[in-house]
Amino acid sequence: MNEAVFDRDILLDALHGLGGADAELTRFPRRFISRLTWIDMLTAALPDETARIEGFLSHFSVIDLSEDIARRAAMLRGDRWRLDLADAIVLASAQTSGRILVTRNIRAFPATMPGIRVPYTI
Repeated sequence: MNEAVFDRDILLDALHGLGGADAELTRFPRRFISRLTWIDMLTAALPDETARIEGFLSHFSVIDLSEDIARRAAMLRGDRWRLDLADAIVLASAQTSGRILVTRNIRAFPATMPGIRVPYTI
């Protein structure tokens, strides 16, 4: 598979220069993020880092929130009531687009869950 959806943790690791994250990003020629991840990254950026973050995010295609993604996220939360809304939307974005989710958030996304790739832990 040459396409993946990346979550916030992997993106933050890449921005902080962690080699595992950089290697994972280069592993997939077509990289995606959910619109929610895009918002989250810009929200977390310090005012003087906004341009750098936007430049970094420009290397990803954004999966916008659709009714299909919203319905899938609602179903995921119904099945796993401890899954928070943001994580459900990110996972639903990957699932509805037929891509794997690359994450290190094993609390929300166990490595044994189908469609999840946990390339490293910290």
